[in-house]
Amino acid sequence: MSTVDPAIVRRQELIDQFRQPQRPSGLFWVLVSIVAALWGLFAYSVAHVGQYPVGDGYVAPLAYAADATPPMFWGIFVGAFGAFILGFLLSFALAELYGMAATTWGGFAVTQVAWALGLWRGAADAWLPPVPLGASLAAPSPPSAQWDRLTWLGWHSQYWLPLLLVATALVCAMLARRAYRKRLRYFQRLRRIVGEGTRTAGVVTETHDTGVEILNQPRIRYVVKFSDHQGVERWVTKTGQFDAMQLPRAGDAAVVWFYPEHAGDESRIAVALGAVDDELLAAALAKT
Repeated sequence: MSTVDPAIVRRQELIDQFRQPQRPSGLFWVLVSIVAALWGLFAYSVAHVGQYPVGDGYVAPLAYAADATPPMFWGIFVGAFGAFILGFLLSFALAELYGMAATTWGGFAVTQVAWALGLWRGAADAWLPPVPLGASLAAPSPPSAQWDRLTWLGWHSQYWLPLLLVATALVCAMLARRAYRKRLRYFQRLRRIVGEGTRTAGVVTETHDTGVEILNQPRIRYVVKFSDHQGVERWVTKTGQFDAMQLPRAGDAAVVWFYPEHAGDESRIAVALGAVDDELLAAALAKT
């Protein structure tokens, strides 16, 4: 139970985010570290379990007991389930801070680095070194078999697979940074339009469901009609995510900001739905 109206709290959060983008807290980085550690545990355990089928290709059959249970088998389930569950929480936090696109690519980067470290360390700890051709591990073991291409790739995967994962992670990190910078430019442009543009009233004339839903929020394309500084009627089309209980409808009021000298340029028009009297709140709800 709270003594503060939740609507007032949400309103202030929107205004604060519009004025200054949120910054990650210490708790956020702790959550990132835990998720990365869980994925690392998963990959480490996969490498431990993989010593048995990989070893069959290049060591004598008696090198591993037939009924041996991989000691890290539990880590596959603990790591994967823990990372998935906490990963959902992390995704919500990342989306609020950096946007959905940056969250997706950034999450991939963190996961792949954790996999790379886990696989490399797990193979280093668990995998047997290659046995010289014709040598015996111990009597009465038969001689080790010659390597084929798949066996060679399998044993050396402890090196090339982590390197491949790290290279892919770097690409994902670059894409995440690019997406985040694009989001920053979007909000900078929005703040500039709201601060410098002319404000006028508008009305929603059409809405269309795009068929896309992100974090349980439908993505809606809508058209807003407004009159510019010369009294010319104009229509601008925008797309945004909305709460399923607060979807825009034809006839809804809107607030529009535009540059009189660029009244026909949709990229320089900002729109907020609803008859919002609070200038800061309207700005926080606006979309370009």
